[in-house]
Amino acid sequence: MARVYTDKFILTPGPTEIPDRIRQALARRTTNPDLDPEFIEYYRRVVSKLKKLLGAEKTDTYILLGEAILGLEIAVANLVKRRDKVLVVANGVYGEGFAEFVKMYQGEPILLETDWRKPVDLAELDRTLEKNRDTKLVTLVHCDTPSAILNPLEEVAKITNNYGVLLVSDSVSAIGGVPVEVDKWGIDILIGGSQKALNLPPGLTIITVSSRAWEEIDKTNYQGYYLSLKIWKEMLDKKDIFPYTHSDTLIYALSESLDMLFEEGLENVYQRHQQARKASWKALEAANLEPYPLEINYQSPTVTAIQVPAGIDEKQLRRTTWEKYGVMIAGSWGKLEGRVIRIGHMGVQASRTHLIIAYTALARALREQGYRVDIGSIVEAIEDTYKL
Repeated sequence: MARVYTDKFILTPGPTEIPDRIRQALARRTTNPDLDPEFIEYYRRVVSKLKKLLGAEKTDTYILLGEAILGLEIAVANLVKRRDKVLVVANGVYGEGFAEFVKMYQGEPILLETDWRKPVDLAELDRTLEKNRDTKLVTLVHCDTPSAILNPLEEVAKITNNYGVLLVSDSVSAIGGVPVEVDKWGIDILIGGSQKALNLPPGLTIITVSSRAWEEIDKTNYQGYYLSLKIWKEMLDKKDIFPYTHSDTLIYALSESLDMLFEEGLENVYQRHQQARKASWKALEAANLEPYPLEINYQSPTVTAIQVPAGIDEKQLRRTTWEKYGVMIAGSWGKLEGRVIRIGHMGVQASRTHLIIAYTALARALREQGYRVDIGSIVEAIEDTYKL
């Protein structure tokens, strides 16, 4: 298949495009993170920036080395022991996935299964906790990217705090794209990652740990090493020693990413993502495509999930957008595989230009499979959203 354009754009919902400033930070001269006292101080300054982003000034925050799924297993490993009941909000692929971690650590998952095209039903969550008063913790995926659903983290936290149960939130695809207030909302463990709205390569897990979570971590007494949270408190917090060799280059890049967010202003960042979501939905309407979430407010501002039209070969569609038009979009997972495609508008991708590039390539690829679409109308729909 001949490529029409030489430019390449990664417009998936993670890993994402890496802007120049971050690439330059990745190219900085390296040091030995284990031995350089200046690096420990640098790391702590980056953690302070993260605390500001996450509203976690009063909550212990760590940057771990490992792809973000590391944080999901760490949360379960450190909090769940044999026969502990865990309420798993299972309205998406990754939401359901938490149940597998719970089983690995011999806990008992209770699945709250709701419509995948909607956020979790808060009344149903309340009723389920009322029926299961011995629940130890609730797991939630803030933004479940395979379906693009955004769950209402603040409201869920109100309910879990009312019942006195712990809350673990996978916010990997949300931080940097939507507001998060760890302290104010009372989130016990929040997990983030580097390769989504922060526009870094995969490799860093961000995790916040509340005082209440630390109490349960001590009771659980997890006996492993790499997945242990206690070693970070015992070694880094008390002795200024990393539990294992860190990646200084990724920390430099994270620092640059956070600087970019604060220079833009967080309110502006979140507004930009909201505008990208609106423009994306307008583009779908112009293309006569159906979003997977039932309403725009159900969808995360960081990703759009699109139902594949009848008669369209989903794999061939994505192959054409990438190999011929130089734009990589994503498929989906689990029961949505083959039925849903996704465009990531997170971080620097939440822009008018990136959306026009994404939808123009998608429209051209749809045309090649006989789907009638007016590219001009799509571009106009996006442009109209960004009119001042």
